[in-house]
Amino acid sequence: MDNVTLLIPEQALPASARNLFLAAYRLNIEASRTMLLCQIELLTSFRRRLQLYQTFLDDLTESAELNDTFEVVADFAQNAMAEAPRETARLAGISSKMGVVSAKVVRKLADETVKDLGARTCA
Repeated sequence: MDNVTLLIPEQALPASARNLFLAAYRLNIEASRTMLLCQIELLTSFRRRLQLYQTFLDDLTESAELNDTFEVVADFAQNAMAEAPRETARLAGISSKMGVVSAKVVRKLADETVKDLGARTCA
């Protein structure tokens, strides 16, 4: 019978593979976090849109009596057009933060791999 010992994770994987596994794990966590932030921002945006639309409908019903329907519609369109770039910028900001975090994780992975390879070469 062969002497088989159980391998703990540190012994089971080479250093570079272990670093890659941990980096992939960190990237997965950051991607999930970013996805949740995007969903929160989208829901907040939808809430603002619905409030704006509700205000528009209230103003539109009142405008029928005052004969200023065109002004109410124009005001709603102007507000909607002004809000859209702001919402897009918020989502772009969240996405760019994910890019920064990904770059940091990959840079750390490269540094750890180089250190491990250097230590293995010296040993």
